[in-house]
Amino acid sequence: MDRKWEVARQIRQYGAKEKAYLAEVIDRAALSHFDNEGGFLQRFQEAFAARVGVKTAIPRANAMVALAEAVSVSGASTTDEVLCDSIVQFGALAAAYFNAVPRFVDVERNSYNMDPASLEANITERSKAVIVTHMWGLMADMDRIKKICDAHHLFLIEDCAHAIGSSWNGRQAGSFGDLGVFSFQEFKQLSTGDGGMLVTNNEDLAWIIRNKLAFSGESPKFMTMNFRMNETTAAVGLAQLEKIDYVLEHYSRTLGILNDAIGGCQWLKPRAVPPKAGQAGYWFACTWEGDKHGLDYRILQRLNEEMGIGLRFGFNQEPPYQFDLFRNAKLYGHPDCPIRCPLYTAKSPYRYQRGLCPTVEDLMPRLITVNLIFMSMEDAERTANRLQKAICIMDKG
Repeated sequence: MDRKWEVARQIRQYGAKEKAYLAEVIDRAALSHFDNEGGFLQRFQEAFAARVGVKTAIPRANAMVALAEAVSVSGASTTDEVLCDSIVQFGALAAAYFNAVPRFVDVERNSYNMDPASLEANITERSKAVIVTHMWGLMADMDRIKKICDAHHLFLIEDCAHAIGSSWNGRQAGSFGDLGVFSFQEFKQLSTGDGGMLVTNNEDLAWIIRNKLAFSGESPKFMTMNFRMNETTAAVGLAQLEKIDYVLEHYSRTLGILNDAIGGCQWLKPRAVPPKAGQAGYWFACTWEGDKHGLDYRILQRLNEEMGIGLRFGFNQEPPYQFDLFRNAKLYGHPDCPIRCPLYTAKSPYRYQRGLCPTVEDLMPRLITVNLIFMSMEDAERTANRLQKAICIMDKG
């Protein structure tokens, strides 16, 4: 077995409970949600809703389809704009699935999360919804973002793919928006291999998702897809949810070890965690500021390679609006989709070009990250020691 999978197995404690729950699924001989009252889908969604502190949770095949479903429920469609984060592309893709126009919002320099001031500045007469990503286990400023959305009657979707266990002012991620979306993909804190969850406090929205969007052979009420999760995935999910506190504690400890490793360094800037935020361990991140201290980024990159530190330099290198898919307006293979669509008649022409989000453009190549999902405590200590040695070498010149 590859070592990283062995580490993941140990952290997540895959074992007797998962096997017992899967055996129960097989014994019941009911692997879907149909006529399966009291099954694992029901048990998982009820336990997850209680964990997040919301009224309703609805299991989904994965987070990407759940995010797209959230856009469809928002009412956003052709000619509407959905305001999205500018570090990751998933919100923009979800908007595009339903022919809405992704409009990118800049981030705060110190938190890497959506900047409320940029959000407000990007609202137009076409704005319909907002997708805010809680990046790498740290929640965005939900006080300000929710206030802005309420004032402008914007549908608020929280992308909580990295944020199980994250909180803002004591409230869990996913409990602020009209809908929250969680991911259970292999590289997330709670993993079922693939899978996701929609959460909401709005019972009308939950009814629409469960009824109008039902897809079980009959003709759906409007264009939709099959978003459902199955019983075997839910069985693993419930077992993992029952262990999630241990898993999150592990990732938070490894995050702390790496944060401590750069303590006192003048040119590696740690991520700022606002007082109201409860960060959940997921990825370690900091920013390179060495150019402001006369240092050469390439030397740190060389040391990383020679010493086997395991740092990742830059993140995507360019913001999503510079991806060919968006910049060249080739969604669905059509040369005008979405921002040159003749139906999209915004008062101020919007184009995917450099300068839309200056903070994220400066930040992306400076980001230095480490994925903690497959990192043992020993690995974290080893990485931290090597990083500290590299810092000493750089400081000595």
